[in-house]
Amino acid sequence: MTAHKLMVGGIPAHEVLTASLGVLVDAVLDQLVIEIPLYAQLPREELQGDIRRVIDRSLRAFIETFRTGRPPTGDALEPLRESATRRAEEGVPLEALLAAYHLGGRICADHVAAGFRPEELADALTLNRLILDFLQTVTAAVSASYFEERQTIAGEDQATRQSLLTALLDGGPATEVARRSGLRLPSRYVVLGLAFGAHADEQQPGVDAKIVARRKLRRIRVELDRTPAGPAMSSLSTDDGIALLPESVIHLDELRNRISKAAGVEVIFTVATAAPEEVPAAVTLVRELLEVVRIYRLPAGVHRLDDLVLEYQLTRPSPARDQLARLVEPLVARPDLLQTLRCYLSHGRNRRQTATELHVHANTVDYRLRQVDKLTGLDPAQAEQLPRLVAALAAHDAS
Repeated sequence: MTAHKLMVGGIPAHEVLTASLGVLVDAVLDQLVIEIPLYAQLPREELQGDIRRVIDRSLRAFIETFRTGRPPTGDALEPLRESATRRAEEGVPLEALLAAYHLGGRICADHVAAGFRPEELADALTLNRLILDFLQTVTAAVSASYFEERQTIAGEDQATRQSLLTALLDGGPATEVARRSGLRLPSRYVVLGLAFGAHADEQQPGVDAKIVARRKLRRIRVELDRTPAGPAMSSLSTDDGIALLPESVIHLDELRNRISKAAGVEVIFTVATAAPEEVPAAVTLVRELLEVVRIYRLPAGVHRLDDLVLEYQLTRPSPARDQLARLVEPLVARPDLLQTLRCYLSHGRNRRQTATELHVHANTVDYRLRQVDKLTGLDPAQAEQLPRLVAALAAHDAS
């Protein structure tokens, strides 16, 4: 049945709507403000200007659908596509945009529904189907234009952030890059060094570990982009990386926990703060702190230089470090002794806990510790020897 035969109270449905077009535009505009909070936040000038024009065009497309019996196609959809592009530029959520079209369809349907006569039931059903077809067509066209524009914007934003990050990391003209991009540099950055554990699925036989690792990395990036200040500037691999965020808005423990939960892996943060021109030195520092965390086998968490000042210093290259490292060189050929020593120290010199973890008798632990003393001249059982032993192990691992 064609639309010109769809009758409402003996009058073609499209004529009923055309006669009330101005009233319907007002009704839709009023309900948008009432039912969709975002529209209530728009300036009156925009509501009465661009939004009113879009409503008018949309309702005219509804009316044309009732007249022809077909939803709009081709050029008839172009004004709606252009509107979707503008809403994407403005950051209007897609769900609000689509809700507006459905609201318009509902108001049109309600307007004609009261006028149907009993003998016009078939027309009512056909008109209802046309409304659904119209909304399906418009939803597809509007969504496609919206996402195309958002992808363009996201690509531009990403390129801008990457250029700025490169300038900051290289000590380049970051202020100038920011100015050209319409951005404002914060007074200070939180510079994060990040390290990620392997996801359990990366070790599963028959599973593509690269796909799992990329999925892990995507989830990490999503969480870094959800900070109150907006997307982070980051350079990440599937194992580690660097991220920069404005200092004033960071809750690092909360952020680390969110990333760990989302990615399903242990996450380590090392942290420094820096003015924009100090970022290169801060990046070097957080990378060195990550190495300290690795050397000392520290647990996942948030680590700063203040927390690791002694360990950091012990791992810096120097003649003293090399000499310390040589103290435990005799143990390199005896990995059982080196393992026992590490375990013994990590358990606070508790021989029974050490024996339990290594699955050996406590007497075996005692024997191995005596061998350590014999080979290195450092007795792990003597408290005064511990600082030198710990320092020697750290120096050995660092070198």
